[in-house]
Amino acid sequence: MLDFKELVKFKFFYGIDEKELEKMFQKLKYELKEFKKNDIVFFRDEKIDGLITVIKGLLSAEMLKDNGDVHKIENLSEGDIIGSAFIFGENNNLPVDLIALEDGQFLHIDKKNLLYAFNSNEKFLVNFLNEISDKTQFLSNKVWKSFNNKTIKEKVADYIFENTRDDKVVFKHSIRELAEIFGVSRPSLSRVIGELVENKVLKRDGRNKFVVNMNKKIK
Repeated sequence: MLDFKELVKFKFFYGIDEKELEKMFQKLKYELKEFKKNDIVFFRDEKIDGLITVIKGLLSAEMLKDNGDVHKIENLSEGDIIGSAFIFGENNNLPVDLIALEDGQFLHIDKKNLLYAFNSNEKFLVNFLNEISDKTQFLSNKVWKSFNNKTIKEKVADYIFENTRDDKVVFKHSIRELAEIFGVSRPSLSRVIGELVENKVLKRDGRNKFVVNMNKKIK
């Protein structure tokens, strides 16, 4: 059963009243599907036939290279849309495998019902378009950084800058995952982060949480 108090917190339902959202869903056909930790929730090249949103849990988007190595792309958590850019257009095949890192649930709305929702609620349509735009910008920046010859410290600095709020940064990925995203070794990445803590650029504030000293530059 959908929890509309939680749904209104999701980015693509931003600005929609709880009762308004519940009324919209009363006229929609949708599915809630469970998944378990370590499940392959979606395979690469699987067709996306509508809006699929993580309601609970955590998924890892991964690509298998020709040499057998796995390249991590990103994590998808509560409120994230799976393959939003592949819902419409000619190519609807997901380019990655999605592996469950913990038990969870996703919401599925097929294209027909999704189009009805867009027509019945303009805010929902605008939020969806914003989500696609944000994702495109994110991927563009990611491609640029992968081609840009930056040092590990510069990549960490970019990550800290992008994720800092009120002088605090939460590392949304583990060291292993970040190393895969940056394309560097885990020991080298750990050493750089350790140096930032030692130089008091970062101060530990719990698991994967740091206070950022905004008066110190990362050199």
